[in-house]
Amino acid sequence: MTEVVGNYGGESAGDVVEEYEVPIRGFLFREGKLEGVYVEGGMLTVTEELPRDVHEDILRGRAGRRLMVREVRYRGMNVLEVYIQDGYRAWPIHVAEFLEED
Repeated sequence: MTEVVGNYGGESAGDVVEEYEVPIRGFLFREGKLEGVYVEGGMLTVTEELPRDVHEDILRGRAGRRLMVREVRYRGMNVLEVYIQDGYRAWPIHVAEFLEED
């Protein structure tokens, strides 16, 4: 867990960010477009729009086989951000609010 001490990107002082990687088990494509990513425990739907070349790179196996997951807690909100890596670029594929479990 990381607590932000200054302003950086979209985060500001006091925000809490947790980052970890999740292995990808497979992909769901529909008409050449990424619709979902299979991970242990189920499928994660794609909620963000990706550039066409990123869809093609994933389809051809050029993208990474791990997802980077960020749990960001700021201003009373909990946001889950999931990224896929395509070479040196990271693209958001899923962004959603989540409830904190006690």
